[in-house]
Amino acid sequence: MDIAQEPQEPPLPSSAPTSSVSATDAPLAPAAPWWKHESYTLHNDDILLDGHSLRDLAKTHGTPLYVYSKATIIRQLRRMQAALRESAQEHKIYYAMKSNRHPGILAAVRSLGEVGVDTCSPREVRWALAQGFAPSELSFNAGMLSDRDLRQLVDMGVHCTLDTQSALRRYGAIAPKGTRVGLRFNPGIHASYGDNPRLSYGQAKFGFEAEDAEQALAAATNAGLIVDSVHMHLGWGLPQSSQTQVSQAFARLASVAQKMPDLETINVGGGLGGRYIYSDHPLLLETWAAMIRQHLAPLGRKLICEPGTFVVAPSGILILETNTIERRRGRCWLGVDAGFAVNLNPALYGIPLTAVALNQPLAPATEAYTIAGNINEAGDIWSPEQLLPPLQEGDLIGFLPAGGYGSSMSNDHCLRGQPTEIALDPIS
Repeated sequence: MDIAQEPQEPPLPSSAPTSSVSATDAPLAPAAPWWKHESYTLHNDDILLDGHSLRDLAKTHGTPLYVYSKATIIRQLRRMQAALRESAQEHKIYYAMKSNRHPGILAAVRSLGEVGVDTCSPREVRWALAQGFAPSELSFNAGMLSDRDLRQLVDMGVHCTLDTQSALRRYGAIAPKGTRVGLRFNPGIHASYGDNPRLSYGQAKFGFEAEDAEQALAAATNAGLIVDSVHMHLGWGLPQSSQTQVSQAFARLASVAQKMPDLETINVGGGLGGRYIYSDHPLLLETWAAMIRQHLAPLGRKLICEPGTFVVAPSGILILETNTIERRRGRCWLGVDAGFAVNLNPALYGIPLTAVALNQPLAPATEAYTIAGNINEAGDIWSPEQLLPPLQEGDLIGFLPAGGYGSSMSNDHCLRGQPTEIALDPIS
């Protein structure tokens, strides 16, 4: 078990239920809830994650508490590796560290030996290096970089993907001549979870236009740089309904790749997500891989991707304690001991999380609650309406999937403090 705090120096799988369940997996359950996967075991009064009692962990470590399954992370990465093996002759996965940088999670990623880490700030690069990754195992991709950023990246020797002529010019003045870089391009589409423009990268602040590929290449060449890769990130939490847009973007990326004479790799970024509520239909891994096979594999270049949510989201659950249950203004309010400072997804992006009663996960959900946090802001609402079994003050609830973009974006607003995080090894 790994417990860590913030460093001081600077999907779920498919639109079908995440797994089938056997009598030995959940002996007391007639049917598994949609969010259950291989690492969860359900009892009438508790949930086990890789054999660990979540109620006992909360009692030991307190709440708010993030708990992560290393085994789930490894399974998700292996699923993606298998899909890529069928789609591209050469490939490499770089886990998107910004989704969760907990040392235990990075240790699980590193344990596979052939998965790198995608970074987006000099501090992230230093953190990845401190966790045992070599510079050659890292990628870097970010925009609007300062000269200070660029100098640090040159000093650390990490491969950079750049997306403005300004960055190419300034990076070329600092880096040795002949340094290899990637170019990031605008996918030109709108696709994301819930069609939310905050989660779509098309027509946003990132990337050269595909029709300006020759000019971007010329800018890199004039700066003394060699373009060895092209990159395109489509959006967060791509739904299955976006497959036409994804196909168009991959075709656009293929046309750009053919204009790069020194091209070695094609980077499709991230975007695969998972289910956050029962009705979600995320882009299937198989659909994504088929579009890579159709548009990009024929070019014969190494295929790179940078998954975050798909890998880490289903690994985590956030445990909170109920402190208030009270009926006001025509609804039943359920107060918990953490708010949006611990997980910004509901308040900032409108990304819902599913609440589960830890002490009665199999009980019928018959009561509608408005779940509110303890931050002194009107928008601190976890869920405007969540169906749960009847609860009492002091009961524990879990929010899931909470492995991605939760703790990594947490803050100390209202001086509420940071959550504790635990990464679990399975109990054999």
